[in-house]
Amino acid sequence: MIAINRRQGFFLSFALLILLVVGLLILLAAPNNRAGSSFDSSSWGTQQFYAYLEQQGLQVERWQRNYDNLKNLKGKGHILLQISGRPLGWPPPLVEWLAQGNTLVRLYWHGEPTAAPFETRLSMPQGNVLIETRRRIPVHQGDRPLLADNYGWIVYLKRSNSPHNDEQRILGVYPWLVANAYGSQTGLANFAIVAQLLQEVVKPEATIYFDEWLHGYRQRTPEEVVSGTVPQTLFDYFSRTPWLAVGLQLVLLFFFLLWQQSQRFGSLFLEKEPVSSNSAAYIEALAGVLQRAQQQQFVLKQLQDWLRDDLASQLGLAINRHPPPKDAELIQAWQTVTGRSPEELQDLLDVPPNVDDSRLLQWLEQAASLLQALKMAT
Repeated sequence: MIAINRRQGFFLSFALLILLVVGLLILLAAPNNRAGSSFDSSSWGTQQFYAYLEQQGLQVERWQRNYDNLKNLKGKGHILLQISGRPLGWPPPLVEWLAQGNTLVRLYWHGEPTAAPFETRLSMPQGNVLIETRRRIPVHQGDRPLLADNYGWIVYLKRSNSPHNDEQRILGVYPWLVANAYGSQTGLANFAIVAQLLQEVVKPEATIYFDEWLHGYRQRTPEEVVSGTVPQTLFDYFSRTPWLAVGLQLVLLFFFLLWQQSQRFGSLFLEKEPVSSNSAAYIEALAGVLQRAQQQQFVLKQLQDWLRDDLASQLGLAINRHPPPKDAELIQAWQTVTGRSPEELQDLLDVPPNVDDSRLLQWLEQAASLLQALKMAT
């Protein structure tokens, strides 16, 4: 058995700590399942390329539905752009949609390792194209190269074997060809080259769809949202009622009323005439108790919880969810549906240090505007 002295143990522990830190940094920097998404603003995302295509006047949208819904798209000649560092299959609905005369542009890992240098800069009329992989596709008879070097093809057009099939499949061996990391580097034309390829393929009135379904982004149909938010049976209604929250509010109300009866908060005032609406009387009594107890912070917290539940229901995120969705997920889904800035919702969900009556009124106005925007978007 080898004996380790104190100094050797210190250096061994330090080396293990360095390896652990480096490993964590590699995990944080490595691409995840959302890499290649146009929603992703990291180095592995394509948010900048999506904006670049919009600036070029191309019609682009994000596809967040099941591939069965591709058949509902009007016309043909559309493009589905798939970017992923994971293996991708060929779902039958996607293959059928391509056979109707549409195009698939798929950037993913495939091909064979070659003697090519890991970093290759291809000189093109628009500028340099940076490729960071040794993978290439050998020459295939019948297919056509779109981007290649002396070692093989990098992006190529794979033709259909059937003469009656108008589909086109453009495949690339390097998934990060249009990643955000290349959009911020001067002198690189990765975006321009791929955009030119798309412009050569896309037909008038056709749309380029960024496939976000494979990255986990889901968009529910209006029918699915309604069926998920509106109770279908009486049992369904009671199962969705937050009885714990209702019970806590009643207990708090009981203690506040008990406290009010035990001491006087201010000068005597005339008792108001009873109102005919029991609900209005309950709300008014509770509001008066909370206001005199200076519980604006508590009221705002309850309103924020209500807003979270309402948003989760309308966005289809509250179905059989325990625990409920986090604020970041709510903000992401709300931004996707409405297209508005996420800071609007973030400001409503954050708890300010000091809350007064004017701040509560301002919060209610902002919340009403936010819910109205969501209602119009859905």
